[in-house]
Amino acid sequence: MINRAFISFMLIAIVSISNAQEITENGTPINNRFGFSLGYFGYKFSNPGIQFGFEKYVATTNNYNVLGGMNIFYYNQKDIQSAMAISARIGQRYTSGFGFFLETYLGVGVQQTFYVNKTFEYNSGQSTITETKMSKTGISPSISLGLGYDFRKKTEYPIKFYLRPSFYWLYPDRNLVFQSSYAIETGLIYVPNFKKK
Repeated sequence: MINRAFISFMLIAIVSISNAQEITENGTPINNRFGFSLGYFGYKFSNPGIQFGFEKYVATTNNYNVLGGMNIFYYNQKDIQSAMAISARIGQRYTSGFGFFLETYLGVGVQQTFYVNKTFEYNSGQSTITETKMSKTGISPSISLGLGYDFRKKTEYPIKFYLRPSFYWLYPDRNLVFQSSYAIETGLIYVPNFKKK
């Protein structure tokens, strides 16, 4: 029963995507099928980082995109930890006629976190601080909600601006437990326009 339901769902999804790909007259042109993003990644908003991404427009209708992509980000939380991660995402984006868009994503990735351990030692009235570093690899699912503006709707600039609060989970963290966190992502998406010959 579960297998039949899953196969039926997959067939409906494939048919829907196939139909959506054909309806591109007023939506994303068939030759604009992917974009590249570069921006700020703020772990807990205030710890700076950088993010680079690639997104592919899997299905397009007049106002909707179904998109998949990959993101790489790095951040540094001074004297505590830094991390680098690569994450796969799938999501959807609704774009209004004047360019404003809303989007949602689900993602899962692998994160390498580098922790700074500080040990305080007291000896003969003197205190010393010893720093050691450790790293740990974990699985990191995520949810992102975003908004932005597509400049292509009203101008000839092939870029989009985005602002996304994101929620992340990491397992295992330094204490071998489940850790939750949040971040802010903001930047630009460049959509190359290759002319068809």
